[in-house]
Amino acid sequence: MKILAFDTTSVYGSAAVLEADQLLGEVCLAGLSSHSVRLLRQVDFLLQQFSLSIQDIEAYAVAAGPGSFTGIRVGLSTVKALARASGKPVASVSALRALAYKIRENTEQPLAPMIDAKKAEVFAALYKVSQGNWVELIAEGAYRPLDFLALLPQKGKVWFIGSGVEAYKKEIQAVFGGRALLASRSFFLAAEVGVLGWQLLQQGKGLKADEVEPIYYRPSQAEEKRLSVGKEKKTL
Repeated sequence: MKILAFDTTSVYGSAAVLEADQLLGEVCLAGLSSHSVRLLRQVDFLLQQFSLSIQDIEAYAVAAGPGSFTGIRVGLSTVKALARASGKPVASVSALRALAYKIRENTEQPLAPMIDAKKAEVFAALYKVSQGNWVELIAEGAYRPLDFLALLPQKGKVWFIGSGVEAYKKEIQAVFGGRALLASRSFFLAAEVGVLGWQLLQQGKGLKADEVEPIYYRPSQAEEKRLSVGKEKKTL
């Protein structure tokens, strides 16, 4: 099964093509502003490297969030258009799960992916991998960094990965000291999204284009403004 995978949830955008769970190739897109302009052009380039066309793709995988609202919309609108036109299934993958998948070999300690959500918050979760099974110990969501750190195990080491770790490294080290294991990996996720997407497809969890929904853990700026205006009107 040939899978085309996308991640445009952050400035570290990427696209990848896989044969089942084996990566064939990946292209990276730097900067949110370029995602909508360069994504399909880079996909065409990627497919050409393997003498493939879009008609050869049998399924899609997409990072549905959390992350940048603009970036999520770019990725979902692209994959929905392609899947709708072809009738091929889509696997919807969490960017946090994909980030944690980069350090899946660390089965002794829990994995804490953290994405910088701006506004003094992080998108984060805590996972444990046991015999290939993933257990979500702390639910995905938007947290204030210190609130999230307070939820983590008080004993033992924890692996951290993501842009949120870079943004709040001092806070992590102040709380955890030597118990904090900071992973050094790239933040480009399309390859991991593709593998996790393939796993979902094997479980019969592929979606139709119109069934794919974004993963948001807080309202957008536009929604916050609308809600704020609504509250002001009620007080008048």
